[in-house]
Amino acid sequence: MPVAVEVGRVAVESRARFLMNKEDVIMQINEAFDGVEQPQEITLHVAEAHDGYDYSNNHVHRKLDFFGRWQDVPWQHIRTCQNALSYLDKVGMRFYLPAYMVWYLKNYEKENELFTDHTLYSLDPHLKDENLSQYHKEKFSLFNQAQLRACAQFVKFCAEDRHGNTDDYFAQDIYEQYWRRYDEI
Repeated sequence: MPVAVEVGRVAVESRARFLMNKEDVIMQINEAFDGVEQPQEITLHVAEAHDGYDYSNNHVHRKLDFFGRWQDVPWQHIRTCQNALSYLDKVGMRFYLPAYMVWYLKNYEKENELFTDHTLYSLDPHLKDENLSQYHKEKFSLFNQAQLRACAQFVKFCAEDRHGNTDDYFAQDIYEQYWRRYDEI
Protein backbone atom coordinates (compact mmCIF):
# COMPACT_ATOMS: atom_id res chain seq x y z
CA MET A 1 0.00 0.00 0.00
CA PRO A 2 1.39 3.45 -0.93
CA VAL A 3 2.48 5.72 1.88
CA ALA A 4 2.35 9.52 1.55
CA VAL A 5 5.72 11.04 2.31
CA GLU A 6 6.41 14.77 2.59
CA VAL A 7 9.41 15.92 0.51
CA GLY A 8 9.92 19.65 0.87
CA ARG A 9 6.47 20.86 -0.07
CA VAL A 10 5.65 18.00 -2.45
CA ALA A 11 3.80 14.98 -1.14
CA VAL A 12 4.73 11.88 -3.09
CA GLU A 13 3.72 8.26 -2.90
CA SER A 14 6.45 5.85 -1.98
CA ARG A 15 6.30 2.19 -2.90
CA ALA A 16 9.50 0.19 -3.15
CA ARG A 17 11.62 3.28 -3.83
CA PHE A 18 11.35 6.89 -2.76
CA LEU A 19 11.93 8.90 -5.94
CA MET A 20 10.27 8.68 -9.32
CA ASN A 21 12.03 6.65 -11.97
CA LYS A 22 13.16 8.92 -14.80
CA GLU A 23 12.77 6.11 -17.35
CA ASP A 24 9.09 5.86 -16.40
CA VAL A 25 8.67 9.61 -16.92
CA ILE A 26 10.45 9.38 -20.29
CA MET A 27 8.18 6.51 -21.33
CA GLN A 28 5.10 8.50 -20.33
CA ILE A 29 6.32 11.52 -22.35
CA ASN A 30 6.98 9.30 -25.38
CA GLU A 31 3.53 7.73 -25.23
CA ALA A 32 1.66 10.98 -24.60
CA PHE A 33 3.31 12.98 -27.38
CA ASP A 34 3.83 10.30 -30.01
CA GLY A 35 2.62 11.46 -33.41
CA VAL A 36 2.14 15.16 -32.64
CA GLU A 37 2.19 17.53 -35.61
CA GLN A 38 5.45 19.25 -36.50
CA PRO A 39 5.28 23.04 -36.80
CA GLN A 40 5.70 24.60 -40.22
CA GLU A 41 5.92 28.26 -39.21
CA ILE A 42 7.70 28.81 -35.90
CA THR A 43 10.24 26.00 -35.88
CA LEU A 44 13.10 25.48 -33.43
CA HIS A 45 15.74 27.58 -35.19
CA VAL A 46 13.20 30.25 -36.12
CA ALA A 47 12.21 30.55 -32.46
CA GLU A 48 15.85 30.75 -31.38
CA ALA A 49 16.45 33.49 -33.96
CA HIS A 50 13.48 35.40 -32.54
CA ASP A 51 15.30 35.38 -29.19
CA GLY A 52 18.00 37.39 -30.98
CA TYR A 53 15.37 39.77 -32.46
CA ASP A 54 15.81 38.33 -35.95
CA TYR A 55 12.28 38.21 -37.34
CA SER A 56 13.04 38.81 -41.00
CA ASN A 57 14.97 35.67 -41.93
CA ASN A 58 12.62 32.86 -40.88
CA HIS A 59 13.07 31.07 -44.19
CA VAL A 60 16.85 30.94 -43.65
CA HIS A 61 16.57 29.67 -40.08
CA ARG A 62 13.91 27.11 -41.02
CA LYS A 63 16.45 25.46 -43.34
CA LEU A 64 18.54 24.58 -40.26
CA ASP A 65 15.70 22.59 -38.72
CA PHE A 66 15.30 18.85 -38.59
CA PHE A 67 12.05 17.59 -40.09
CA GLY A 68 10.66 14.33 -38.79
CA ARG A 69 9.42 12.97 -35.46
CA TRP A 70 10.10 14.99 -32.31
CA GLN A 71 11.81 11.88 -30.85
CA ASP A 72 14.48 12.25 -33.54
CA VAL A 73 15.29 15.95 -33.12
CA PRO A 74 19.10 16.01 -32.83
CA TRP A 75 20.25 16.81 -29.34
CA GLN A 76 22.73 19.31 -30.78
CA HIS A 77 19.73 21.35 -31.96
CA ILE A 78 18.34 21.36 -28.42
CA ARG A 79 21.73 22.32 -26.98
CA THR A 80 22.14 25.24 -29.38
CA CYS A 81 18.54 26.43 -29.11
CA GLN A 82 18.22 26.75 -25.33
CA ASN A 83 15.97 29.82 -25.52
CA ALA A 84 13.64 28.63 -28.28
CA LEU A 85 10.86 27.36 -26.01
CA SER A 86 9.99 30.92 -25.01
CA TYR A 87 9.32 31.88 -28.63
CA LEU A 88 7.40 28.86 -29.90
CA ASP A 89 3.70 29.02 -30.66
CA LYS A 90 1.27 26.35 -29.43
CA VAL A 91 2.04 23.95 -32.31
CA GLY A 92 5.77 24.28 -31.77
CA MET A 93 5.46 23.94 -28.01
CA ARG A 94 3.53 20.68 -28.30
CA PHE A 95 6.12 19.33 -30.74
CA TYR A 96 9.41 20.46 -29.18
CA LEU A 97 8.65 20.44 -25.43
CA PRO A 98 8.66 16.62 -25.18
CA ALA A 99 12.04 16.51 -26.95
CA TYR A 100 13.41 19.03 -24.47
CA MET A 101 11.94 17.18 -21.48
CA VAL A 102 13.43 13.85 -22.58
CA TRP A 103 16.79 15.49 -23.35
CA TYR A 104 16.71 17.18 -19.94
CA LEU A 105 15.95 13.94 -18.10
CA LYS A 106 18.71 12.07 -19.93
CA ASN A 107 21.27 14.81 -19.31
CA TYR A 108 20.46 16.69 -16.11
CA GLU A 109 23.07 14.74 -14.11
CA LYS A 110 25.86 15.36 -16.62
CA GLU A 111 28.23 18.15 -15.76
CA ASN A 112 28.38 20.92 -18.40
CA GLU A 113 25.47 19.51 -20.43
CA LEU A 114 22.66 21.71 -19.12
CA PHE A 115 23.23 25.43 -19.30
CA THR A 116 19.95 26.36 -17.67
CA ASP A 117 16.71 24.94 -16.33
CA HIS A 118 14.92 26.57 -19.27
CA THR A 119 12.93 23.41 -20.00
CA LEU A 120 11.54 23.51 -16.47
CA TYR A 121 11.02 27.28 -16.55
CA SER A 122 9.01 26.97 -19.77
CA LEU A 123 6.38 25.14 -17.69
CA ASP A 124 5.85 28.11 -15.37
CA PRO A 125 2.12 28.96 -15.43
CA HIS A 126 2.85 32.54 -14.26
CA LEU A 127 -0.09 32.57 -11.87
CA LYS A 128 0.83 35.96 -10.43
CA ASP A 129 0.78 37.75 -13.79
CA GLU A 130 -2.52 37.68 -15.67
CA ASN A 131 -0.99 38.46 -19.09
CA LEU A 132 1.76 35.84 -18.80
CA SER A 133 -0.71 33.33 -17.39
CA GLN A 134 -2.96 33.82 -20.42
CA TYR A 135 0.09 33.43 -22.69
CA HIS A 136 0.93 30.15 -20.93
CA LYS A 137 -2.63 28.87 -21.36
CA GLU A 138 -2.51 29.65 -25.08
CA LYS A 139 0.84 27.87 -25.54
CA PHE A 140 -0.56 24.74 -23.88
CA SER A 141 -4.03 24.92 -25.45
CA LEU A 142 -3.37 22.04 -27.89
CA PHE A 143 -2.16 19.65 -25.17
CA ASN A 144 -4.48 16.77 -24.30
CA GLN A 145 -4.89 15.32 -20.80
CA ALA A 146 -2.17 12.68 -21.27
CA GLN A 147 0.28 15.34 -22.47
CA LEU A 148 -0.53 17.64 -19.55
CA ARG A 149 -0.06 14.70 -17.18
CA ALA A 150 3.33 13.93 -18.75
CA CYS A 151 4.34 17.55 -18.16
CA ALA A 152 3.15 17.26 -14.56
CA GLN A 153 5.24 14.12 -14.10
CA PHE A 154 8.29 15.92 -15.49
CA VAL A 155 7.79 18.84 -13.09
CA LYS A 156 7.26 16.43 -10.19
CA PHE A 157 10.46 14.57 -11.08
CA CYS A 158 12.38 17.86 -11.04
CA ALA A 159 10.75 18.77 -7.72
CA GLU A 160 12.07 15.57 -6.19
CA ASP A 161 15.68 16.16 -7.30
CA ARG A 162 17.90 16.17 -4.25
CA HIS A 163 21.22 16.29 -6.09
CA GLY A 164 21.19 20.01 -6.85
CA ASN A 165 20.86 19.42 -10.58
CA THR A 166 17.53 21.19 -11.02
CA ASP A 167 15.75 24.16 -9.51
CA ASP A 168 13.80 21.85 -7.22
CA TYR A 169 12.29 24.69 -5.17
CA PHE A 170 10.82 26.28 -8.32
CA ALA A 171 9.60 22.86 -9.50
CA GLN A 172 7.95 22.19 -6.13
CA ASP A 173 6.20 25.53 -6.28
CA ILE A 174 4.76 25.17 -9.79
CA TYR A 175 3.86 21.54 -9.15
CA GLU A 176 1.88 22.38 -6.02
CA GLN A 177 0.33 25.55 -7.42
CA TYR A 178 -0.58 24.28 -10.89
CA TRP A 179 0.71 21.00 -12.35
CA ARG A 180 -0.49 18.70 -9.53
CA ARG A 181 -4.06 18.91 -10.88
CA TYR A 182 -2.95 17.17 -14.10
CA ASP A 183 -1.06 14.50 -12.22
CA GLU A 184 -4.26 13.40 -10.51
CA ILE A 185 -6.33 12.69 -13.66
